[in-house]
Amino acid sequence: MKILQITGYKDSGKTAVVNRMVESLKAEGHRVAVIKSHHDDDVVMASRTDSESFTRSGADYSILNTPGMSMQVKREVPELKWQLAHLEGEGVDCVLIEGYKALGCPKIFLSHSFRHGHTNVDNIGLQNVLKTFDIRYDEERIMDWFREWSSDI
Repeated sequence: MKILQITGYKDSGKTAVVNRMVESLKAEGHRVAVIKSHHDDDVVMASRTDSESFTRSGADYSILNTPGMSMQVKREVPELKWQLAHLEGEGVDCVLIEGYKALGCPKIFLSHSFRHGHTNVDNIGLQNVLKTFDIRYDEERIMDWFREWSSDI
C-alpha cells in the first residue's frame, strides 16, 4: 500500500488536488482511501443532520446507512497507525492523507495559500517532502508527477 501526504496551509488547494488524485487512481481501478486531518472536532458537527445530533447528544458511535454506503462517527482519539493498518488489511492500494504536516510519510507540499500567500517549505521543517508545487501554476504538473509516482501501484 502506498501512502502520500498532501500538505500545505489553508486554502492552498489540497482538497482539489486530493480529489483529482482519487479520480485518477479510481480510473485505473485502484482501491483508494483518504484520511483528512482537521484541527477542530466541531467540523464533524457542522452539518446539522440527525447523525450530528446523535453525536452531540453523547453517542459513542453514530452510524448512517444508506442503500449504497455507510458512514460512522466514533468518539475516540484517532490512531493513525491503526487506521493505516486497517486500510491495508482491507486491500486498499493507496492512501492519500490531507494534512498531518508533522507525519513522516512521503509528501508533497503546496506552497501557495490563497489566504496567506507563499510559504517556503524550508521555513516550516517538514520531513520527507518529495516535491513542492504551487497550485496556481502547477496543477497539471502535479497530476503528471502523481501518475508517475503511482504507476507502480
